Amino acid sequence: MSPSPGLRLVLAAVGSRGDVQPLLALGQVLRLRGHQVRIAAPPNFAAWVQSLGFDFAPLGQDMQQFLADNPSVLTGNVRRSTPLLKRYFAEALPRQLLELQAICADTDALVWAGLALAAPSVAEKLGIPALGVLYSTCMVPSGMHPPPTVTRHGMPHCVNRALWWLHDRLSVGMLGLPLNLARKQVGLTAVDLRDHLMHACDYAIATDEFLFPGDPAWPTNLQRANFLFMQDPEPLDPELETWLQEGEPPVYIGFGSMGGASTQRLETLLLQALAGSGRRYLIAAGWAGLGRETLPAGWRRISAAPHAQLFPRLAAVVHHGGSGTTAQALRAGVAQVILPLILDQYHHAHRLFLAGLIPKPVPMERISAKQLKASIEAAIAWPLEPRQSVAARLQQSDGTSQVAKQIETLCLRASEGLKARKL
Repeated sequence: MSPSPGLRLVLAAVGSRGDVQPLLALGQVLRLRGHQVRIAAPPNFAAWVQSLGFDFAPLGQDMQQFLADNPSVLTGNVRRSTPLLKRYFAEALPRQLLELQAICADTDALVWAGLALAAPSVAEKLGIPALGVLYSTCMVPSGMHPPPTVTRHGMPHCVNRALWWLHDRLSVGMLGLPLNLARKQVGLTAVDLRDHLMHACDYAIATDEFLFPGDPAWPTNLQRANFLFMQDPEPLDPELETWLQEGEPPVYIGFGSMGGASTQRLETLLLQALAGSGRRYLIAAGWAGLGRETLPAGWRRISAAPHAQLFPRLAAVVHHGGSGTTAQALRAGVAQVILPLILDQYHHAHRLFLAGLIPKPVPMERISAKQLKASIEAAIAWPLEPRQSVAARLQQSDGTSQVAKQIETLCLRASEGLKARKL
């Protein structure tokens, strides 16, 4: 089968930079393969997406502002975050379905990721194929792991399956009700949430299959691809480049949009643990605004930097365990300390610990200054060979082309099915 030339594709992602960037990486490859790509994402990503030459369509609200206004969403406190998330989805899903339906007019296929959960319904309404891109195996129900809302890992399969059953029941009120309300507004029938999200479209699970193995019981509409690495043309800031050259490789500390209950606690912890250690530290502010306090001599604060260029220059990376940061650190072969906070971060930390790649992870909101200092020193002293082996494999991987081919195959299959029905 040969792919259809010049497909018109919408790539939709809702969430943080970690949700949007992998789809931009995919978009770059699809564009090189001759397809028209439009990116639909929260409006705070407009300038960045357009700077890469993509057509941009705003989808939903400014996520950076939403998280700044609702910091309790990004904590391990379920009691505080659940009411906020219920209100968010009650407003977001109906709006998302209507906006995405308009964005996808005259589109051949819809590719979605993150919190763009109305995408399968939009594809159903418009009669176009859809592909969901998952950045973590923990998002797919399995006895091999608990739901992403559960922080404990390594439990028996029967316990994990029971937790997934409970997760499904709780998800109906948070996601199922607003989604079915939105579907009714556009003339679609009500659906069972889990059945709809798992079987209404095909999926690509974009993670390394050796570190994050799949479940043999998973349905055939789930295919594997490796991580989606972006070809980022942005160079390192000249001042940062100079600073890197002036001394030993620093330890990077960055948590993206994650700050926990308080960035003040994190900053105090960092200073207590690491000031006077003799190492250089690079603090990435991220959306959480880390590093507002006066930093010790020899430390540096940046707003952000392209991980692909920066991570190979570091002694270690201290991060939250988000899929994108984890993937880039693995490909760079750099030592890692993972302090998980929410959702898939615990899964990633657990799998890397089992693989012998990182010291035992400690949750971000529980770690002490003594534990953090010890974890960093342990990571730097960790054996090189295991992570170098993973890095060499990932440097040869091409997950973006794998997913691009899957999209082309989906569209060709849909086209042939339409021709057959006309006959």
